[in-house]
Amino acid sequence: MEQEIKTEDLPESTPEITVPVKYNKEIRELSLEEAGTLAQKGLKFEAIESDFLALKELASSENKSVPEFISHLAESKRLALKEELLEKCGGNEEMAEKILKLEGKEKNELNLNEVYEAFEDIKCPEDLPAEVLEKATLKGTNALDEYLRYLLSQKKKTRETLKKQRENDSSTTGSLINLKGGNNPETEEFLRGLWK
Repeated sequence: MEQEIKTEDLPESTPEITVPVKYNKEIRELSLEEAGTLAQKGLKFEAIESDFLALKELASSENKSVPEFISHLAESKRLALKEELLEKCGGNEEMAEKILKLEGKEKNELNLNEVYEAFEDIKCPEDLPAEVLEKATLKGTNALDEYLRYLLSQKKKTRETLKKQRENDSSTTGSLINLKGGNNPETEEFLRGLWK
């Protein structure tokens, strides 16, 4: 006897698990993935919290917010470098500006915007392999170039592995079924001699 299954009797799909988080006097429901990402960021902040507090104290002593203080430091450094370059260029401001721009490009922090634009799945530096970030920082090269080089080397390694697997597969002995000796008259005679 077959029973009819009614769609009302079937359980609905399981609801997505969310984590309630209170932030800025507002409660937000985060998915597990979002909660995990934010937890990682919180743990990273714990590692630099003392540095941030020191920076915050320095900024407040100058009556500035942390972002204003950092901008002020960067601008002060740029102006000091420009003055130094003006002296070395004999007062030629245009030449000093060009050199300043070139040095700024070389000393610029990793510019990951190109990587983010080219690869939608990469949204933060942690999404990139550490090897890519390390090479881009040490060599002063473009992060996108280093990531493309990394992808190419991974592709080459995969090809080499597949090639070695194919070589190993083709160099195997093969089937041993025909080596039983069933069609070989000498083997048959030998076996008959053993059983007599």
